Amino acid sequence: MKGINILIVEDDSIIASSIKRLIELKGAKVFVNPTGENVIEQLDDIHLILMDIMLPFDNGIELTKIIRKGNNNIPIIFLSARNDIESKLDGLRNGEDYLTKPFHPLELIARIENIINFTYSKSMDNFYDFQIDIINKMVFDGHDNEIEFSKTERNLFFYLFQNKNVILEKEKIIDYVWPKGDTYENSLNVYIKKLRDKLNDHDGKIIHTIYGIGYRLNENEK
Repeated sequence: MKGINILIVEDDSIIASSIKRLIELKGAKVFVNPTGENVIEQLDDIHLILMDIMLPFDNGIELTKIIRKGNNNIPIIFLSARNDIESKLDGLRNGEDYLTKPFHPLELIARIENIINFTYSKSMDNFYDFQIDIINKMVFDGHDNEIEFSKTERNLFFYLFQNKNVILEKEKIIDYVWPKGDTYENSLNVYIKKLRDKLNDHDGKIIHTIYGIGYRLNENEK
């Protein structure tokens, strides 16, 4: 993560210091705002924000809405002790990811790296026999033919792609792809099968089922 600047908005000094040290070990430069005050003034050259929700003087969701009103698309990961469905939905509607405290440090690093790579890496990425156009959210096969996805299939694939090598719980995927709560686990399973069919992933090597938990999009085999 060399050359990456990350802002932590977190009022718990112990948590903020721990995360700061962890990220700095990966080469990123880290800034901390303990209250959320004047956060807009800190956004120059920031590549990603780790945003607490329960802050002393404001709410992390509301701060994010203010940031977005300024047409600022800095990716935001919410870190919160709130694990109720409404808080998660609010987070996923307004940010790129939502991680519930307490969390494993390695999971946080994996999510940060995936979002950084997804947002700032080259626009085209090789993935198995496919070419992924990250900016335009298009997938091409080995013959440069676009794989036709429906809107839901596209949202599902790129959410999995953004979180490569991370196990995503079914509930979390459903909350992200269907934020209005208008679908169920069976629908997710159907769409996973549709993606596998279009990717010729009939053995589940690319989209791996984690039984009893959810799914993981595997990186290319070495």
